[in-house]
Amino acid sequence: MSDDYYVIHKKVLPDYFEKVIQIKELTNKDINISEACKQVGLSRSTYYKYKDYVNRPSNKVGKRMILSLKLLDEPGSLSNILNEIAKCKANVLAINQEVPIHNIAFVTITVAILNNDITVQELTGEIKKINNVIDVNLLAVE
Repeated sequence: MSDDYYVIHKKVLPDYFEKVIQIKELTNKDINISEACKQVGLSRSTYYKYKDYVNRPSNKVGKRMILSLKLLDEPGSLSNILNEIAKCKANVLAINQEVPIHNIAFVTITVAILNNDITVQELTGEIKKINNVIDVNLLAVE
């Protein structure tokens, strides 16, 4: 059920959630759970308590996400973002743009990532580098 999940930035979560993910990634590299817990500095009981509930977003084909962008209202700003999305082999599914206020434009873009080689974090990072982009926030990912 979709009401059972939230998208939360890791900055606001306790560090043991990130450590659970690190342990999962280590055990995928043939390191046993006890050794991975020691390397990461997390008790086995804490790992087992959260292991079924903490996951990194999938890097598989077909990821869809909704991004909220804050841009300077300058010619070409949105076009540069759309070009970057296309360069990353992602598909724009929808765009909603508010009327700019005080030279700031607010845009919501729904994107489908078609490329196995790029993650949600990498795509948002590339968009943040574009001139006239003030802020990029991930609103949802599926």
